[in-house]
Amino acid sequence: MDLPAGSTPEYQHWLTHKDVYGPISSITVLGQTMVLIHDRKQAHELLVERANIHSGRPKLKFGFDMVGWNNTMAGLQCNSIFKLYRKYAHQQLGSKTSVERYNEVQEVSVGRFLWRVNQDKGAALTQHLKTEAGELILKVVYDYTIEPFEKDPLVDLVDEAMEQFSEATIPGRWMVDIFPFLEHVPSWMPGAGFRKTAAAWNKTLRNVADLPYAYAKQQGKIKRLGQADFVTRSLEQAQREKEFGAAEEHAIKWTAASMYTGGADTSVSTMNAFFLAMSMFPEVQHKAQAEIDRAVGNSRLPTAKDRDNLPYINAIVEEAQRWHPIAPMGLPHVTDKEDVLQGYRIPRDSLLLPAIWSFTRDPTVYHDPESFKPERFQAPYNEPPATAFTFGFGRRICPGRMLADASLFLTFAQSLAVFNINKEVDAEGNVVEPIHEFMSGIVAYPKAFKVNITPRSPEHEEMIEKVVTEHSWQESDAKHINLKV
Repeated sequence: MDLPAGSTPEYQHWLTHKDVYGPISSITVLGQTMVLIHDRKQAHELLVERANIHSGRPKLKFGFDMVGWNNTMAGLQCNSIFKLYRKYAHQQLGSKTSVERYNEVQEVSVGRFLWRVNQDKGAALTQHLKTEAGELILKVVYDYTIEPFEKDPLVDLVDEAMEQFSEATIPGRWMVDIFPFLEHVPSWMPGAGFRKTAAAWNKTLRNVADLPYAYAKQQGKIKRLGQADFVTRSLEQAQREKEFGAAEEHAIKWTAASMYTGGADTSVSTMNAFFLAMSMFPEVQHKAQAEIDRAVGNSRLPTAKDRDNLPYINAIVEEAQRWHPIAPMGLPHVTDKEDVLQGYRIPRDSLLLPAIWSFTRDPTVYHDPESFKPERFQAPYNEPPATAFTFGFGRRICPGRMLADASLFLTFAQSLAVFNINKEVDAEGNVVEPIHEFMSGIVAYPKAFKVNITPRSPEHEEMIEKVVTEHSWQESDAKHINLKV
């Protein structure tokens, strides 16, 4: 059976099908047809132009039904409830104007990230990125303030939940997905341990949805920084429109949880890849720093208002998402009825797998695709941005993409403004060459790497310290969270 084996990432395995079978092919495993799409134009035709019949999600008994991810936007089928989720997300985060209300919140979270990185020179980079992403999304969605110097229960909770999601939703990983009747096998029987796992992971996910929502609902007001969170604004708007009942409250709670889980995990993968790329391609870093020095100067940090004057930084934001797509095979779509594409028959209930990684490495679209080259999006190349597909397709496109884009820009711009990002040097003085490889999972982090991050000058270090003195550390709201174990 032609399935990924051993340590070979599935996106690399499926790429071999393109050479043998062409841009679209299929494989059937135990009666389930999987359609592999290695051509971005065909993916667009199926998943965007024909989104009305190709926007379903797999019926994953374990991850969606038993663990409960079918309550989130990622696992929900395209029905009236899904449309309600999208409505609330679009109302509050669906435009640049709506995202701009959180500019100050983003500047504070990025500034604190710079300070944390400067304390250990990037030794705990991934953890600092998780803290930054968690701090931002929890503030935006729930108006929750994290623990400033210690581990925060909600940041740790979503990290745990997303690790579980990545395992729970791998197609074919759980026998109960193939043989649904196993759901009813007594938990004491041999081989039924998955039921205990599902119950434990379901509790984690329920905590993710319930705890911060209960906190935000209890607060019910705008506080600190003058920001209104997603939950408060959505509840108030639903009540004003006199469209508020159990269904609407469920939708607001789980839309918030969808943003919390998606926003706290996916951007961390891209940010990690950015720091790796800066160490591997120092010429890009130096060019970016020169642009910042020229457009912004050395007396302050770049802000969102500087974005139009920093075209190369914008190109870096695009290139980071092409060079390291967070979901190399995307999230599977399911077709609701039989279809035909260029003579290929696509049976009903087929899994549609867009080969995102393959799209980003297509040499007919992107020259020298393995290199990190922001210039590819500028003249004379003018290659198309990969964000046309890295954020998803059609009705499944990420509703928080504008907030994510703003966060990436600010993190990259401010990090480049104050830091030099270099390769690690070992105890013997040898440079440790980093390698760009993906970890397995639906959301693919770069494999572990080390970089050395230092202030560009004493003056730049003063700028970092100035950020945290101008924005005093606030008392954490963790005391309001009663984490169920």
